Amino acid sequence: MFELKPMLSALWRNKVSALLIALQLALTLAIVSNASVIVKDRMEQVARPTGMDVGNIIAATYMPIPTEYDMAGAVVADLDLLRSTAGVVDASATNQIPLSGSGSAGTYFTEPNQEIGGENANYYQVDSHFINTLGLNLIEGRSFTPADEHVIGPNDQYHSNMAVVSKQFAEKLYPGESAIGKFFYSGANDNPVEIIGVVEQHLGAWPAWSRAGNVVFYPLLVTGNHKRYMIRAEPGQRDEVFKKVEDLLNKRDPQRVVHVETLSENLERTYISDNIMIKVLSLVMALLTFIVALGIIGLTIFWINQRTKQIGIRRALGATRANISRYFLVENALIAGTGLGLGTAGALIINQLMVSEFSQPALTLPLLTVCAIVLLLVSIAAALMPAMRAANISPAMATRSV
Repeated sequence: MFELKPMLSALWRNKVSALLIALQLALTLAIVSNASVIVKDRMEQVARPTGMDVGNIIAATYMPIPTEYDMAGAVVADLDLLRSTAGVVDASATNQIPLSGSGSAGTYFTEPNQEIGGENANYYQVDSHFINTLGLNLIEGRSFTPADEHVIGPNDQYHSNMAVVSKQFAEKLYPGESAIGKFFYSGANDNPVEIIGVVEQHLGAWPAWSRAGNVVFYPLLVTGNHKRYMIRAEPGQRDEVFKKVEDLLNKRDPQRVVHVETLSENLERTYISDNIMIKVLSLVMALLTFIVALGIIGLTIFWINQRTKQIGIRRALGATRANISRYFLVENALIAGTGLGLGTAGALIINQLMVSEFSQPALTLPLLTVCAIVLLLVSIAAALMPAMRAANISPAMATRSV
């Protein structure tokens, strides 16, 4: 510790440059730590299980050309055809395609005629094959049977008396107890809907929605001007089945326009903004860290060039190469420690603002600590090479400048 006093004296004489590096480190820590929170949150969101066999599912949407069209009959014929196709596990009709960003939602209550409170959920109108088609995991109760299904027109008023719900939604309505056999109500009406089954997970139409995972399924086919099918292929057969679906549907009934896509494409489109944000913020963090490292390298080299004579004298008086390297590393650590201390306070202040104004996730102490340690290690590593260069200065080279 005998070096500390001259070290502090040297830092005081060069306080402007030392302060600039410390402030650069502080700003970098504040930005990097808060960016890391956002990246971590987005990565966790992208990595969430959907509850569906996404990689093997194909979605088909068609619109009939004739104004008078037997939608109900077409659905039966189409699904029979699709289910009998080689490589297909199952097929189901639905009103909306999951993970597509397009869907319907409602507000649900545990008591009739309620209008305040309630829980929002994404809802689907499906047939009895939907669980097997989507690869959902039924954890309680039962699925729909063909006898449960109803066919109605687009302008008909009908309220289903049963539903299968996601586990998340069931726990919101009936926390701490089984929801099987219990009822919920849609909007301000007194038509009870019995929960007959619970699936483990289903993200619904909008994974970025704050209520993503709240999902209700009704056994209902609503005829109209278009219809959607979900087709689940056997593992490894999706692309082959994909090539067949449009041709099969058009061949069975050419009087309609068919569009086919994979659920993987929907998932990729859903998370495109999150993935872009992850890449951009990761690049920003890497660039800021690199710039800080360059600043530390430049400052350390500048100070070594200024102190060549002093280093030579210390070497002549018996200082080892390790003593010289340690001097500059400790000096750099003091600057880094000061900057990271200021950056910690700045990071917490910025995060509080982001949480309150932009609903961003809170910065945790472990994550802030990890970011600070990484920047400290980067600063030490950046100073290491110039410090080793200083250690190689010989007494003879220093005395030539006397």
